Amino acid sequence: MKIDIRGPMQSRPVQENKPLVAKVEPPPTRKVEPNPVQKRLNQDLFTTDTRTRQAQSLVGSTSFQAFQLPTTGTPGGPVAPSGGGPVTQTAQATPLPPGQGAAVSPEVQAALDELNKFQPESQAYGLALSLQDHPGDGDEDVAFRRELLTALGPDRVAQLLTQMRDKLGEGPGVAEVILEAAIESYPLADQGKLVQAMGPEVLGSVLREGVEAAGSPVSPDREAALARMQGLATLMGDLHSLPPGSPGQSEAAGALDHIQNSALEGDTPGASIAAWIVANSGSDSLRSDFANGYLEALKADPASLAPEEARAVAWALGSMTQSPTSGLGAIVDLPEAQRTQFLGQLSASDGPELQTGAFFQEDALAGVNEFLMDVSRLDPGSFPNAQAAKELRIETFQQISKAVEGDFLRDSPGTHGALASMFAADTEGIVNTSANTSHRLNDPEGQALAKFFDHVAFRGEDSRSLVTEALQKYLGVGAEKGIVDALSEHKGDEAFMASQGNVLARNMGFVLGALYQGSQGALQNIDDEHARKKAIVDVMGSLVESTLEASPVAGMYSKIKSGTGDRASVEAVFDWLGDHFVGDKDAGKDAVTKLSGAVIEGAWGPFFGDEALKGARPQDLIAMFAIINAGVARADGRTGDPNINIGGAYIQ
Repeated sequence: MKIDIRGPMQSRPVQENKPLVAKVEPPPTRKVEPNPVQKRLNQDLFTTDTRTRQAQSLVGSTSFQAFQLPTTGTPGGPVAPSGGGPVTQTAQATPLPPGQGAAVSPEVQAALDELNKFQPESQAYGLALSLQDHPGDGDEDVAFRRELLTALGPDRVAQLLTQMRDKLGEGPGVAEVILEAAIESYPLADQGKLVQAMGPEVLGSVLREGVEAAGSPVSPDREAALARMQGLATLMGDLHSLPPGSPGQSEAAGALDHIQNSALEGDTPGASIAAWIVANSGSDSLRSDFANGYLEALKADPASLAPEEARAVAWALGSMTQSPTSGLGAIVDLPEAQRTQFLGQLSASDGPELQTGAFFQEDALAGVNEFLMDVSRLDPGSFPNAQAAKELRIETFQQISKAVEGDFLRDSPGTHGALASMFAADTEGIVNTSANTSHRLNDPEGQALAKFFDHVAFRGEDSRSLVTEALQKYLGVGAEKGIVDALSEHKGDEAFMASQGNVLARNMGFVLGALYQGSQGALQNIDDEHARKKAIVDVMGSLVESTLEASPVAGMYSKIKSGTGDRASVEAVFDWLGDHFVGDKDAGKDAVTKLSGAVIEGAWGPFFGDEALKGARPQDLIAMFAIINAGVARADGRTGDPNINIGGAYIQ
């Protein structure tokens, strides 16, 4: 029979000097409804309301261990007589506040007396019941739990927990209640003794069941479950940080190993459970060691890493203390093929996490998204291999962009934000590498970049401005000069084009082709008419910002950019764009698709007007536009001629 006696007890930090609250009168007698632990005790002919006969029988046992307090305290812990008689408590493991000596409150004395009525093999249950009778975080409940555990001492409590090692059904429930109280009552070294007594299997079950309860939408008190598990996760991190060989350290490591390797079909994957614990442990060394275990296995066997394990690694690394490297060195240092394998598994749409509780799925996704944000913020110069670090960001951008709408990432705002941040951090690197057909990370047909524009710039609004600002800066259609300014300035000059202009022209065409392809996918799938108009105004308007700022709707466009524009402002700016570029205000899906292409083509008029063309040789311009359109053709999602024609001013 599985026994679960968890209650709403919160995990709290140790309060070493908090005064104990003594009661003048014992608590009033109250009827206690049997819970699962009491039902277990009833099997031993014990009830909470009828004690005399059973107590007499139990006390008469030669193996019974009674808890007694002397009138004066003497140094030492609980001492068991050699002949096996009652255990006498002779000192406090955690000193009581000055002036109280070894005295205990009547309520704690009553609890100790109650423990004396339990059979030896059931005393752990009795202790758990006493603790659970005081589950709150008020001063009185906290004081009771601390005083009771202090009176017993960590060695005796550890002895009781040892009884739970062979009770994997009900043992974890009992052990959890006792361990939670010990976290707030004992110093870390003594907490380690209790973990050592529990053993890795019971501790692993406590952790697994606790994380699953905290991640389930049907848990009766999820906040309490989260608080309990946060305390236990912190304990795991603290034990990991102790000197090697400290009590409880190997059992804590064994518990994580037990969790990772003992999942049953249909359960939350062990790697994910362990990642939750590690991420919430507060220990960067535990997080790093946990991630490196999987990465070392990946190096030995590239096929060994499952999607949930890759995400567990990302979750652990994403929780590390913020720094220029943020724990990413282990990923940067992977050989290229294995780094690609890791990112492929990280972005996979399938995985057993998808069958877990909704809150656990949210936690797993948030952990991966934080890892992605760390990738966006990385400083390549902080790594020994700066090029590998730069390529990690580019490849992560590509892999995650292609999987952004999958079952795991689900177009989440956090994923969109991380992708937008990556694009803004290295727009030039992402575009150039994607367009470079000789690079191992080239993006065939602009699939990744187009998917990014489709989902993050057009369909999603949360990170749209970050994308458009980066695009403006890169192209040079905003306040700063970009690649279009350079091309316009040199007018296709043969020497300039040979040295760098050809690459710039190709990249310009590639990013515009991907933008066009992304707009087609998005605008055909945005059902709300106003949302389509807003996407055109925000994204396509950013390409012709200088034109809009000189138009009759400049004031309304300015409000939209500042975030204060209303629905009428969007309508007015959209109508102006439609009139100006295609002579049509239609906002149907096909119409806005046509408008997006017209804006992309027409945006470059100011850069190639009369003044810009003075002194240019026609053959140089023709060659330059040919390269631009070759880049468009590689990324616009169409075969044959490009769907947009820079310099040709028409849409097929």
